[in-house]
Amino acid sequence: MAAVSTFISNEWFWLPKNTTWEDFTQLKQEGNINLPSPKDLLYVFPLSGAVYLIEVLFERYIAKPIGRSFGIHDISARKAMKDKKTTTTSSSKGSHPHVSPLTKFSESCWRFLAYLSLFIYGVVVVQNKLWIWDTRLCWLNYPNQPLTDDVFWYYMIELSFYGSLLLSPFIDAKRKLGKMAIYAGAKQFSDIVFAIFAVTWFAIRLCYYPYKILYTTIFDQASILGRYPAYYVFNGLLLFLYALQWYWFYLICVTAIGAFKTGEVKDERSDSEDNDDEQDIGSGEADKDK
Repeated sequence: MAAVSTFISNEWFWLPKNTTWEDFTQLKQEGNINLPSPKDLLYVFPLSGAVYLIEVLFERYIAKPIGRSFGIHDISARKAMKDKKTTTTSSSKGSHPHVSPLTKFSESCWRFLAYLSLFIYGVVVVQNKLWIWDTRLCWLNYPNQPLTDDVFWYYMIELSFYGSLLLSPFIDAKRKLGKMAIYAGAKQFSDIVFAIFAVTWFAIRLCYYPYKILYTTIFDQASILGRYPAYYVFNGLLLFLYALQWYWFYLICVTAIGAFKTGEVKDERSDSEDNDDEQDIGSGEADKDK
């Protein structure tokens, strides 16, 4: 623990030259301003629990009724009957419980609402901040950069949302609005959402991200604050994220090419359960027709 504490408080590693932790303490005392502190993370733990509780209530009492109104049914009971007939085979193969389309719809509905709300709140918070338009201001006069209440709570709520996901690690709802449309049977709307998603991904994550974010963290920071160990660590992580975004864009392109060939959007990240559910839904509809 002593080694960890020493590493965390290592000014040579974390701070630019001629900057110390004492500078932060002095600024708080003299200027009576709010600066980031590790103690701020204590807010995340109770807030994560609160967000998770809201998620459970939203999915049960709002999202699932909406899904049922679109004709999405919970077929887990029929799945259970099918699995019961093949208990021995399933146990030998180590199969996992199936998740119904209604459950997946409700999870995607929650993710969509959460991401949309965080996006709108983020835009409201940063739209009047000078440093969002001139990124050099992120480094000028460091560390004398007061933390405003709106930015503080934006980060706390954002961290709490991701913290709540750790409380339900086996939930898979990555497709959000597009998947909601698929489960609801709105194929054309789903295709439109996918096209908007692909264009937005390319414009923001592959063009805007390096132009505004990577440029200022690599070049502006170096010219104003200089280079120090944490500079290389964090920029290395940002570059790794950029590489991952190119890989994910490759998967998006594969999906788009497949859509042109087959006329149907098939998410390359989808798991086998999605296919099973779609087949069950189709067979269920066929049974109804009979």
